[in-house]
Amino acid sequence: MKHEASWRLCIILTALSACTTPQLEVPPLASILLRPASPSAQDTLIATYERSIHAAAVRDPGFQVTLRTISPKQLQAVVATFTESGTPRSPTQWPIWVSLPDELRSLCRGKQDPVLAIQEALGLPPRAVPTNPEHRWQMITFTVPRNALFRPCPGGTDIAVPQCENRLAKEMVVPTVRTDTLDAASTRFLLDRLWSSNRIGFSRTPGGPDWGHPFTGMGWTYNWNPIAASPVGVSEFVVREGTVISVPVADTPFEFCNSRADR
Repeated sequence: MKHEASWRLCIILTALSACTTPQLEVPPLASILLRPASPSAQDTLIATYERSIHAAAVRDPGFQVTLRTISPKQLQAVVATFTESGTPRSPTQWPIWVSLPDELRSLCRGKQDPVLAIQEALGLPPRAVPTNPEHRWQMITFTVPRNALFRPCPGGTDIAVPQCENRLAKEMVVPTVRTDTLDAASTRFLLDRLWSSNRIGFSRTPGGPDWGHPFTGMGWTYNWNPIAASPVGVSEFVVREGTVISVPVADTPFEFCNSRADR
């Protein structure tokens, strides 16, 4: 009987041990605290954008691409600018970066996040909301006289020329009559752009990032969309300060990107 009782007790204990919840291995607290956090989507965007600044700073032969031109026969041009500051005054109070609406629209049409798509195509930092809470993102379309536009290219500002190259060096060998000589205003503008573009990690006073930009100096914007087939964005132009412009039309980024034609 003693053996039978012991045998039954053994069976009971074995069954109970099989039903017991197993002990979970808990990692030490230090290992949890030291574990690197996964980067947020915004961190990833910023890292991608900062890499584009490095990439755009070093030109190679592939940077010389065919640009959109505006013929001398065309007396006016419809242009668009991306801003949070509302419609520009006429005459303009400062130089304004612009692009041709149809070319920019081709890179943002149908995109789930049109603001980000425009920022990528234009080589602008990834900011989901404007710097001023009272502002809102807008695409402003307006008409300007052709002679008020120049191409932001140190090698030549002529908007009728389909490439941005060092024409000055060539013309030192074979002199020609220049129609796109850098004047004092455009020279100052380009020097300021070069100084403020190729940098990362600076901060404004009293705070906030002081963004650099992937400025190619080759007449086109650097498209930092990581899945884009090419970093070539759109041909870029600048409206000179003091230009009289038409009555601007303001659209939301979604309206602009998905409209069928310029109004």
